[in-house]
Parts: sequence; C-alpha cells; structure tokens
Amino acid sequence: MHRRLTFFVVLVATLLVQLTVAPEISVGTVRPDVILVAAVCWALFEGPGQGALFGFFGGLLEDVFSTAVLGVGAFAKTIIGYFCGELRQRIVSKSVAWPMAIVFFASILHELVKFATWAMVGLEDRPPFSFGIIAGLALYNALLTLAIYPVIGRFALGEERTLMFQ
Repeated sequence: MHRRLTFFVVLVATLLVQLTVAPEISVGTVRPDVILVAAVCWALFEGPGQGALFGFFGGLLEDVFSTAVLGVGAFAKTIIGYFCGELRQRIVSKSVAWPMAIVFFASILHELVKFATWAMVGLEDRPPFSFGIIAGLALYNALLTLAIYPVIGRFALGEERTLMFQ
C-alpha cells in the first residue's frame, strides 16, 4: 500500500476507534487515548517526522470532534510524536515492554503538556488536575499498546505479520 494511503487509513481508523470504542471501554473516568497510543507506536516505527505528523493530524481531528480547545490536543500529540520518534533511534530492543513503557511515560507527559498549555492560555474551564486519573490513563494506554503496537507495525512495516515478542 502506498505510504500516504497507509498513513491516512491508520489515522482515520484510529480516530474512529477513539470516537466509538474508547467511550465504551472507559473505566470510571479514565478513557483510553487511542490516538496517542497510535501516534507513539507510529513514531516508534517511522521516526520523529512521521510521529509528529501523526500526532498533529490525530490531535487536530480529535480536537475537531470533541469539545476541547482546538489545537491543544494537536500541539501536545505533535510534541509527543516527535520525541517518541527520536527514541526509535536509541532503542534496539524488539520487546513489547519498551513500547509499553514509552506509552506509559508519553501519556503522563501528554497530559502535563495539555494542562500547561491550558494554563498558559488562561483556560478557566479545564478539567481538574488529578495524578490518580493521569496514572490510570497512563496504565490503561500502556496496556492498550499490547493490541495497537502489532497492528501499527503491520501497517508501518508493510509486512504480513509483525512479531510482538522476541
């Protein structure tokens, strides 16, 4: 499949899962951020430029289809996508533990960037900052990586199957 078409298909599929499935699999107030997990996984396979692009467009689409301030999600996911793509060049392991750990810490950083951005623009109606919710989200996203990482790998690498564990 052509690279741009692959990018578009993965992005739209991720958005659809975020909008339809994620609300149904929420645990309490913690809803998984499928777009963030996909952006991190895409960045780990494709590098910083592609990770930033996936993060930007994924975040922008998420902002458009939500009640969030337009651009904050795109900004936060662009930063996360870029830095996770940079990690691609520094991590040699093919174990799924690395992507899970990266998604865990990327989820925390993503929320911190969003809260900092909301504070800088003076948004009064932002959700309350809760370490418990952020930790729960990070753990949920890390577990979701087990399902998303091999699928993204299959698309990104263009192979019939991607080994998850070695």
